[in-house]
Amino acid sequence: MITRAIFVLSSPKAGEQFLRVLPDLRAIGLAEATILHLVAAKRGPAEPMPDLANWIRHFEAAIPKVELALKRGDPVKWIYELARVRQVDIVVISGARNGVEWDLERVSSPLRSVGIPILYLPENQLEGPLGDRVLVAVKSAETLDRTVSKLREWFGFDELRAVRIADSVADGQRRECSGVQLEIVSDEGDVATTLLHQAERCGATLLTILADEEGDLAGAAQGLPVVRPLIETTLRPVLIWPSVAKASA
Repeated sequence: MITRAIFVLSSPKAGEQFLRVLPDLRAIGLAEATILHLVAAKRGPAEPMPDLANWIRHFEAAIPKVELALKRGDPVKWIYELARVRQVDIVVISGARNGVEWDLERVSSPLRSVGIPILYLPENQLEGPLGDRVLVAVKSAETLDRTVSKLREWFGFDELRAVRIADSVADGQRRECSGVQLEIVSDEGDVATTLLHQAERCGATLLTILADEEGDLAGAAQGLPVVRPLIETTLRPVLIWPSVAKASA
């Protein structure tokens, strides 16, 4: 179950995206939210985005406990520090452009190292409830076991589909694994492209990957970079699930 989350509010567009997914997160237990807003890293008075107070009120109308963290400087530092200190269950990040260039892969890497999942919402996100059709991408049956058990424990997802990427495989090969229908598909030469094609084919509303600390698909015999290429091209929300367990409080 998810009870605490950080939302990195970087622009009005990001705020709109967050409000659309709040009902899904509230339904699975979200009760506390930290709204992290980063101001320009320059000297002088902080200049938050216009109507920041209104966005906070929107969150307060939907979530029992809301706190604002107004910070200046390196976003990676503040996201990591707040996530660790406040023992959050998930960090929600928008890909909406806000005039500030920051590397989302660099942001997600330290969070994966301490076992905190990241929900990434692309700028041009397709509509639909997050839990409608969840596609889980894995490299081995072992990683599927771990991922599915946690997804069910934290999110309550019952209907899951899974794909395993193999070097070569007969078309349409399927089998049951962890109570989930696992389809084995061949690598199209680029892991992210393969996953996005599968997500489009099944109409997925959420794509979940189990990623290691380097951003590769966990469980692969050789590194399969997946986080960076996915967040650069996806139109679907991506749940980046860390391969290491979250540290206890």
